[in-house]
Amino acid sequence: MLQRITQLILCALTSLVVSTDALSIDAQGKDINSLSERDKIRASTLFKDYEKHKENHRKRTEIIRQMMDLGRPVAKKMFDILDREIRKKWPLYQEEFTNSAKKTGIKKNTVNVRNEIAALQIKVQSLRSMGKGLTKEQIIRTGDPALKRLQKLKVIEMKEIFAVSSMLTKQRQEIIALAGQRAICIDRLVLREDEAETFGFKEISAYEKLTASLALGPPLEHLQILNLNAKINRVVPPEEVAAIQDMNQYRILIGLRPCLLDPRLCLASREHSKDMEEKKFFSHTSPIERKKTPWIRAKLAGTTANAENIFKGNKEGHAANRSWWHSPGHHINMLSPNAKRVGMGVQGKHWTQMFGP
Repeated sequence: MLQRITQLILCALTSLVVSTDALSIDAQGKDINSLSERDKIRASTLFKDYEKHKENHRKRTEIIRQMMDLGRPVAKKMFDILDREIRKKWPLYQEEFTNSAKKTGIKKNTVNVRNEIAALQIKVQSLRSMGKGLTKEQIIRTGDPALKRLQKLKVIEMKEIFAVSSMLTKQRQEIIALAGQRAICIDRLVLREDEAETFGFKEISAYEKLTASLALGPPLEHLQILNLNAKINRVVPPEEVAAIQDMNQYRILIGLRPCLLDPRLCLASREHSKDMEEKKFFSHTSPIERKKTPWIRAKLAGTTANAENIFKGNKEGHAANRSWWHSPGHHINMLSPNAKRVGMGVQGKHWTQMFGP
């Protein structure tokens, strides 16, 4: 099972670094030899300086910035060097981080912990069964303490993982530095996303958070959904992806399967949020006749829906989810066992969340 978890995590995240074969940059048909003699000498000196300062990431970054002044041929060569380094060191960091997370999870995942988690999940899920009788006060009194305790029991903190391995901090610093330096080269080369995929702090953090959340060994079905979401989320704005990940964390914590990210529901949600923002209304019923109901809006996006939540007042998705958690009707929608797919869309400070069977 642990091996399967590792495979799924790596499958979802190793695509963050493109293969060398897939990347083709000709630097406008030029190479280092096309430089003037003066620039060749300058480039040679800078490359030697770069090699000399292996342990000084800040100095290396300064050197790379100087290289960029010498044009695309130098930027291309430096990009290739950095890309190879990331390709070599990123899997090593992933392996070390995953192993450390697993060790931490095994240590924490005792019989008593599992029993406590099960009892807390039943307590939280029982709130939903109250239906229209559920109140905000009951969610605060019963749901909030249980959720807080579940977070403590189920989510492994980064400091716990890093405490297991003395190598991780240094490896992480190096990967982040390489990613930042690679980004400098990408900016100079003016590459499109299909030429060089983004790889930076955000992608590294996403890998770490996902791995930490899986370290206690969730059901295989949950892993498969999260793996699919990691592949799908490239076609959805990052703020909406983050909001859906946050919402799924609520579901996973209380023992429900995460929802599959549906870009069509994201589109329908985004359009409704945009309409609410621009038309100055706040309702599930749109004044635009052809978009009147959530079900019509889902159909226009090419899909179906069976529940909708709306929120206004904050541009952050986690704030919307937190508000819905405390609102009885929205709480029931968000934590429905029947919700299989989800989409979230934002415009300004308006959020829409749609679920599908």
